[in-house]
Amino acid sequence: MKRAIAALAALLVLTGCVAIPDSGPVTAGRVDDAERSSDLVFIAESPRVGATQEEIVRGFLAAAITPDDDFAIAREYLVSGEAERWRPQAGVIVRSGQPEVSLGGETAATAVVTAVSELDAGGALELVGSERMLEFRMLRVAGEWRIAQAPDGIVLSAFHFAQLFRSHALAWLTPDGTRAVPEVRWFERTASTLAGRMVDALLDGPSTWLSPAVTTAGAPEAQRVGEPVVEGTVATVTLDFAQVEQRGSGSLQQLAAQLALSLRSLGVREVRVEVDGLAGLTASSADAAPLDDGDVDQRPLVLDGSTLRPIGGGSSAIDDVGPTLASIGASDYTVGAAGGVATTGTIALWLEPGAGPVAISADAALPATTDDSGWVILQEAAAPQRLLAWRAGERAELQLPPGADRIAAIELSRDGARLAITTVDGSVSQVWVAAVIRDVAGRPVSLGEPYALPRIDGAASDVTWTSPTQLAVLAAAGDQSQVVLLEVGGASEQLPAPGEPVRAVVGGSEGAATLRALGVDGSLLALRGSVWSPVPGLGAIGLVATQQ
Repeated sequence: MKRAIAALAALLVLTGCVAIPDSGPVTAGRVDDAERSSDLVFIAESPRVGATQEEIVRGFLAAAITPDDDFAIAREYLVSGEAERWRPQAGVIVRSGQPEVSLGGETAATAVVTAVSELDAGGALELVGSERMLEFRMLRVAGEWRIAQAPDGIVLSAFHFAQLFRSHALAWLTPDGTRAVPEVRWFERTASTLAGRMVDALLDGPSTWLSPAVTTAGAPEAQRVGEPVVEGTVATVTLDFAQVEQRGSGSLQQLAAQLALSLRSLGVREVRVEVDGLAGLTASSADAAPLDDGDVDQRPLVLDGSTLRPIGGGSSAIDDVGPTLASIGASDYTVGAAGGVATTGTIALWLEPGAGPVAISADAALPATTDDSGWVILQEAAAPQRLLAWRAGERAELQLPPGADRIAAIELSRDGARLAITTVDGSVSQVWVAAVIRDVAGRPVSLGEPYALPRIDGAASDVTWTSPTQLAVLAAAGDQSQVVLLEVGGASEQLPAPGEPVRAVVGGSEGAATLRALGVDGSLLALRGSVWSPVPGLGAIGLVATQQ
């Protein structure tokens, strides 16, 4: 596990702007020697004798840094009945600065906090950047002030959030059930019921912004029975009868596959799903059809002269359309299972081996993107308020949300369920991810409400998926290129500057380790430690392709 400084550096997403981190104040606490080698453990203070109402409210909020024994220290600030009722797992407000506590009469108090992000009960994170008012009712008990009514959930600084929570990826399904679509969720790292809480989150379904583009094998009203039993790398999950009543017994195997991918970060490799009261009705992820989780060939695919080839030796599953790319002067190429889309200037062309290029548009405003089924998405300069979806001559329009007309770059995720959109407003760029909503035939029909990622200082010029949950954004601040790694719903990181002008970035599927940058001089750069270095033995290349 990462040390405190590393965790803090990785949490820039919580501030809402990658270039200006604000971790919040560090609250003093003791360090458990048994945990010193891995993570910090914070011990909050119990209520002080004679504490004022303001001190009680502040102490209660600060006690959230100690989740042990179901937030036992925080509950000491509450009167007896409220201590049993209060639900700390209802959500988390991640704040900047200190809470402003004020009194409104003898028994009323409020705390105003500046929320940079919020976590819901299912662990989904959302950037907010606004103030939240928390209301309390106070009561004297045996001469001491206590809280008789407190809002559910907890408040943490970004620093403490980084220490107390860890991100995990829940797995949803594309509508055809063949691909996994991950969604980052956050859970307390020390929770003894972590596996159960992750199962509950999966059964509750995807977040609102993503739900129009994905499906799940979990039944709407299904609930787990008891805690999951984990033995080695095998987890057994028991569900109530609602699962088979609403989805049928055939859903168990696919749900087991979803759960196996979702619990992979806990060391689980197989999940067995059982139904309470139905002995013998069980399904295992080991017997389920494998789900495509977005892995691609990690070798960069480059246009070397008139040859499209991977760097690193060996053969490639991608057909060589290098002569065509070279003859049309392509500056960008994205390839999937059905073919690829090339962009040169304002012209977007569809390429398939053994066939001539097919014109998609002569008015492309930026490089186009495609999915594995052959649907191309691009923006045309004459219609900045919508995107064009194209396949084999069929066209559809996807309306953009208001204010998203200054697009710098787009790219589909490899599962085809999400579209990354980068917009520029002066010297600041905004990154969004929108669900791609499709009809039963897989045709894109609209975009969902976009999910906002942190703003980036500088004018963005390119975006790429570096893993199923991560994006890399290329931006220019002054005359220097910079690359920022953003996790959708998770932590973000400012990567080292390339040190030379860069015109494109392309990702693999393993994060920064498989990220490549294309210099304006045609050099291919790879990040090694904290330095971008040219790939040896390679001359100037025309482009580095995105592989779907």
